[in-house]
Amino acid sequence: MVFNTASKRLQVAVLSFALTLPLAMMTGCATQQPNQTSSPSPTETGTASTDKKGRRLAVVLPGLPNDQSWDQAAYDAAQALKAKGVDVAIAESVSPADAPRVLRQFADAGYTTIVAHSFNFQDAVFQVAKDYPNVNFAWAGGIKKTGENVADYDQPFYQGAYMVGLVAAKLSKTGKLGAIHGFDIPVCHAMGEAMLAGAKTERPNVTLVASAAGDWYDVTKAKEAAIAQADTGVDFWIGCGIGPVLGAIQAANTKGGYVTSYVGDMSSQGPKVVAANLIWNMEPLFSRMLEDTASGNFANKFYQMAVAEGVIRVDIPPNFKNTVGEDTIKKIEETRARIASGALKVPFVPK
Repeated sequence: MVFNTASKRLQVAVLSFALTLPLAMMTGCATQQPNQTSSPSPTETGTASTDKKGRRLAVVLPGLPNDQSWDQAAYDAAQALKAKGVDVAIAESVSPADAPRVLRQFADAGYTTIVAHSFNFQDAVFQVAKDYPNVNFAWAGGIKKTGENVADYDQPFYQGAYMVGLVAAKLSKTGKLGAIHGFDIPVCHAMGEAMLAGAKTERPNVTLVASAAGDWYDVTKAKEAAIAQADTGVDFWIGCGIGPVLGAIQAANTKGGYVTSYVGDMSSQGPKVVAANLIWNMEPLFSRMLEDTASGNFANKFYQMAVAEGVIRVDIPPNFKNTVGEDTIKKIEETRARIASGALKVPFVPK
């Protein structure tokens, strides 16, 4: 869920080069458009053979599929389904202004389920869906806004953040935890509060400092916010948005401490400080959408799939397994099982 400008895109591109990131563009909680959009038509994307039910999936990405976060989560899920025989097409680096055209191209090409993976694609989805009542669309709103042929899907990252709290409790020397958000929106606020709740199960006296950088992609602003937190004793961060996470990584490299990845494996960006990866596995989500399309049960769906469905999980990077320790890794798995079974309800604190 982001709002951005060309200047912010330029800042990120320059910073990505300076950090030697293996990304041509960094994207995050929702959208970022490069200076020139790349909106391939369905025939240009390449597809696998259609499966027996004739299900066809198209995914529209706001950024590039190698960001190790938001866009890559959707891309990897689509590729996994393609490997299983689903007809898949992907358009990447699509701007909100160009989204209606791309959505129409996929609908005209016969794709039965079209996922617009950005909060900023809202207007385009509802506009185009009216003209294609026999095609199902989904968008990354997370606000329960749906239609007869439009689904919305949640981003329940707070459930993973609770498990991250166990890692924070183990690794933090000061007991002061930090949350850096692009903006203090409910999904972000809930992540910090859930991490704190998880950490308190191990260390009741831990505290949390939360800051909003005011931008999803400005790494410098996020770094400054994280350093300000570090100066108060914070030594473990969770971030909401790519800029906040990269800024926290830079702060941890400078001031010491540890960081959590944002819905993907970003450990290569900070191998000495990224102690946990909060993963968003979207394959089950996309698979459910295809099943509902095939069975005619797609209308007005708000998809809420998280730990119980294998959509949200927390992984410890291999080089941190000894540091985190077998006892904490075991507690993460036990906590995951309790969340999945319903025995543990993670608190959602939106504000």
